[in-house]
Amino acid sequence: MSNDDRLFVFHLLQQASGTLFRAADRVMRDREGITTAHQVVLFSLYRRDDVPASVLAAQLNMGKSRLTGLVDTLVDKGMVRRARSKEDGRSQLLSATDHGRAVIDRTKAGVNEMNEDLLAPFSEEERRVISAFLKHVRDQGDEIVTRRSAPPKA
Repeated sequence: MSNDDRLFVFHLLQQASGTLFRAADRVMRDREGITTAHQVVLFSLYRRDDVPASVLAAQLNMGKSRLTGLVDTLVDKGMVRRARSKEDGRSQLLSATDHGRAVIDRTKAGVNEMNEDLLAPFSEEERRVISAFLKHVRDQGDEIVTRRSAPPKA
């Protein structure tokens, strides 16, 4: 890797993410009337019913207000239902509806194909490195940016 590539990893990640998600959002809006962020919520609810909204927000590394906006849209489209928790009336439990599950059934093959297309040029070893790198960014990115952005100590 050249020094130029190392200097711009942060920006390359932003550009790559922007390119992928703009295209994926366009396709999802055209086909299903939702964005990839909505799809991520549905994917998470596909596996488990009655997920507390606060738990889902933490799992998705998403602010509660962001999740609320996404869930509002999915409820309006009949893809997610809300219920009050019997144990804690302040807590909302979220579940995918049959319609929401059908959306995931229709779209998950495309996500798998996209992943394969993205990784096609890379060997198995390179794929492991890419995965390790992306997990490192996911798990340590906040700390890395915060540490590097802190004002110098006087």
